[in-house]
Amino acid sequence: MARARLTYLTAEDRDFVHEQAVRVLEEVGIGYNTPEAIDLVAAAGADVDRAALTAKLPWELIERCLATCPSAVLLAGRDPRHDVVVGDGSLTFCADGTATYMLDERTGRREEGSAEWLARTMRLYDALPEVDYAWPTISARDLDPLTAGLEIEAISLANLTKHVQDEVRDPAHAAPLIEMFEAVAGGSLWDRPVFSTIDCTVAPLQHERDMTEATLAMARAGVPIHVLPMPLSGTTAPMTVLGTMIVNVAELLSAVALFQLARPGCSIISGMGAGVADMRSGLYLCGTPECALMNVIGVEMSHYYGLPCTASAITCDAKASNLQAGAEGMLTGTASALAGADTILAFGCSDGAQSFSFTKVLLDCDSVGALRRLVRDDPIDATRALIDDIAAVGIGGHYLGRRSTRDFHRAGEVWQPSLWQRGPFEQYEGRPLAEEAAARADDLLKTHEVEPLSDEVAAEIEAIIERYARSVGAPASRVPWRQELA
Repeated sequence: MARARLTYLTAEDRDFVHEQAVRVLEEVGIGYNTPEAIDLVAAAGADVDRAALTAKLPWELIERCLATCPSAVLLAGRDPRHDVVVGDGSLTFCADGTATYMLDERTGRREEGSAEWLARTMRLYDALPEVDYAWPTISARDLDPLTAGLEIEAISLANLTKHVQDEVRDPAHAAPLIEMFEAVAGGSLWDRPVFSTIDCTVAPLQHERDMTEATLAMARAGVPIHVLPMPLSGTTAPMTVLGTMIVNVAELLSAVALFQLARPGCSIISGMGAGVADMRSGLYLCGTPECALMNVIGVEMSHYYGLPCTASAITCDAKASNLQAGAEGMLTGTASALAGADTILAFGCSDGAQSFSFTKVLLDCDSVGALRRLVRDDPIDATRALIDDIAAVGIGGHYLGRRSTRDFHRAGEVWQPSLWQRGPFEQYEGRPLAEEAAARADDLLKTHEVEPLSDEVAAEIEAIIERYARSVGAPASRVPWRQELA
């Protein structure tokens, strides 16, 4: 069996990156910024500064924690038919997030995201088989900040039957969210984790207090954790690919240690959010060749530590769905897929993940299909060699009439896109690809029906949000988060 692969680091190179990341953690340390975290690592043998809320982590502590990490992680769907296992050898794709603006590629105008746009986005993801699970990609900026962290997940759960992954930014949200997810799962999240949380470390070498405390609570409840360092070369990380990824790996290992100490055996996915800072504007760049290399290093080091991993790819720096968007997306996507990423982020984001469009979602679906084909396992044996056909056709013959040509074509030997334009020029004359993608998205949103939450579960989620709103003095939710109203 053959699978296309690439490597960047030699075995000695991987050892070097590991040694330097461990040196950083042992000599420079990490800022956890919460007494709860400091208590955990201190009890495990770390050298801590309680006044500064920092710690220096010895390798033997980290090594013990890595040993308790599962090698594969179940991400359960609301519908079990959409369950995903990250780390089982398959390549899956997750919708990226969280964009600020909704871009209309027909007019070139964009507007701030809203709860209604979020509901439509998740419904579109539900309709697309290329999307395995999803972040709430568009930021719902019209929600009350006090309750938005709950309402965003309610909107997502109501409009998507696949797994939902998102950040939990406020520790006060952890308990009501766990109640909501357990209601959807019908029991313990250890058995059916219908939600996973994203823990973004803060480069260089820090953890944000509120998110860390929230993630600790989620880990104890059985919620898988996607650890996502986001160092930027030239600003929050050194101005080299290697230096940036040493910071990335150090932050990753510091998170693994913390969450495994809080709940040994909790599920952790290694994420790559490293990017490049545009030295003229300070903006986050994610479609550069350096970002492709960072993803490859991140995948290789995740496998070095035995961790399932997610690569950040296909999101681009282009301002619309154009040649630049396709080139940047396939540059980073191909590198990540060939490096052996377990999951790749994709679908709809551009402009350094600031903007989002349904047009790009549909175009990205064909990019995803092509990448799945690129890294598919293919047998290397007589059934594929077709030596008998080669002999029968002989010199100067033709294979069109051979049964094997028909059978392998029907079996998908040659991948077929949904939107990319093949065939005669005349068939597509006057039909811009981006317009075709936008029309396809419109059609799916009009025709696709999401399996609704049961009345009992929907009522329980609504009651949880209302109780929390009262407890913090927020007005009663007026958001039409239920699927049938969205």
